[in-house]
Amino acid sequence: MDSFSVLGVDPGATAAGPLTAATVSGGRALTSSDAGTDVAVVDATYAASASLAVGGTIDVAGTPFQIVGIVASASSSADTAANVYIPLDVAQKLSGAGDVVSTVYVQAGSSDRIAAIQSALTAALPTATVSSQSDLASTVSGSLASASSLITNLGTWLSIIVLVVAVALAVLFTISGISRRTRELGTLKAIGWSNARVVGQVAGESVVQALIGGVIGVALGLIRALIINIIAPTVSASAGATAGRGPGGGGRGGGSGFGGQLAQTTTEIALHAPLSLWIVGLALVLAVLGGLIAGVFGGWRAARLSAAEALRAVS
Repeated sequence: MDSFSVLGVDPGATAAGPLTAATVSGGRALTSSDAGTDVAVVDATYAASASLAVGGTIDVAGTPFQIVGIVASASSSADTAANVYIPLDVAQKLSGAGDVVSTVYVQAGSSDRIAAIQSALTAALPTATVSSQSDLASTVSGSLASASSLITNLGTWLSIIVLVVAVALAVLFTISGISRRTRELGTLKAIGWSNARVVGQVAGESVVQALIGGVIGVALGLIRALIINIIAPTVSASAGATAGRGPGGGGRGGGSGFGGQLAQTTTEIALHAPLSLWIVGLALVLAVLGGLIAGVFGGWRAARLSAAEALRAVS
């Protein structure tokens, strides 16, 4: 059995309502003259899936409605509030609920008055849910903030783990290099090099290598960041309210629902990789610091070598 959501809307409402965020892709929109008539506007996605077109008919609660228009969401990544839109008075009659509404859209004359109007409506209608576009935006922002915080924390711990592993590997490689340079380091100690000088030599070499690696890593990171900023991949964040299920009424621009569906407010967010001098500087400092730690450990290992034993070693 084919099921779809139906929303009764004020056909004369053009300033506010569920259809203000939709565009007419075929036929026409509902007008004031459509009040009391069996005409409908159909969502483009549903029309395509159900093979409906302008001029055809669709059966709603046993009543055939002529399709006068096709509408699509203004955002390619979000759906409209319902599959089918019909005049409000006709929807109230079909639902059998009488002269009731489930949603009333109010447009303020000035953005400065939104908070005051919202407070007045909340006081006048204590049992109703009063929300504004800023509330929906806060829902989206809150979700994004939570996701961003989770990703940031996860990224921070992953960075720490990677840094620790990288330093540990650098220490191991440095010590391995010391083992291969036993005769060389033993000769230096035999000719009078102090332990501090040996440690400084090994640490200096390690720092230079780390600095070169850091510069190469920063260059690769900058290239990848530039590619991401040029491509600017986007993600969609949505927030919305559910159109009522079962019999119900619609206010100005609102409607009666015969099967609820989400009316979504969608925000497109472009992803980008931030580029700043302090990030580049921090990367280089961490690279040098890691090299210094590895060099000190390796130098300490080299300083413990006995000159006599080192000279007896076979390279």
